[in-house]
Amino acid sequence: MGSNKNAKKMEVDQESHAEREEPLRGAAEENSGEGGPEPGEEANRLDEDSNVSEVRVTDKRRFSAEGEPMADGEESEAAEQAGKESEEVEQLRARLNEAESKRLEAERQVRDYAERFRHAQVQIRADNDELRARLQRNFEQKLEASRGDLVASLLDVLDNLKRAVAAAESSGKQGPAFESLLNGVRATAEMFEARMSGLGLASVPSEGEEFNPEIHEAVETVSVAPDQDNRVVAELQPGYKFGERLLRPARVRVGRASD
Repeated sequence: MGSNKNAKKMEVDQESHAEREEPLRGAAEENSGEGGPEPGEEANRLDEDSNVSEVRVTDKRRFSAEGEPMADGEESEAAEQAGKESEEVEQLRARLNEAESKRLEAERQVRDYAERFRHAQVQIRADNDELRARLQRNFEQKLEASRGDLVASLLDVLDNLKRAVAAAESSGKQGPAFESLLNGVRATAEMFEARMSGLGLASVPSEGEEFNPEIHEAVETVSVAPDQDNRVVAELQPGYKFGERLLRPARVRVGRASD
């Protein structure tokens, strides 16, 4: 391929050289027939003819990107190759645009999934907080109910201690041993009631209060003055509450005014 190009190049150069020499030969023949011009004039004429010939020469050769002359077939082959390369470039550009579109879509999906994940985290955190609070309330309610049941089961013990103190005080007995025993039972009853009060036990107000069927249980009624009508005259058994829960109503005697 390289030798063919060089050969064609040499042929083109020879043809150009022959075209340049042809006017010079014609001018020399004319001058020789007329007796010949002076040497200086002939040289000037040859230079002018050479310049005219050089201006009239048109080089129609094609050169490759490397500077090598190309034949007609090579030119069409190069044009075809350039068209193929342009088509490949367009295909690569289309594939690049498609890849860029896929990348943008993937980034959008990632952002969408991240936003959904954050919303799910917030919702799960809120649900967990609500569940924790509900479990805590249930636990506290059950604990309060269990504590109330324990305190209610000990009310009989407190009643018996108070009855023992009341019986000893009303017996009229005296003596150091008796007094020591009475003081011990009284201190035990008071300490026991104080400990139960620390757990949340509270006595129901009764004597002198207006009768309330929600916290009082009327055992009997007695005649009283009109200003004492429907009031608790005496407390026969104390009542107790544990927080808002009524453990036992107070058993009382209620006054009724006569007509």
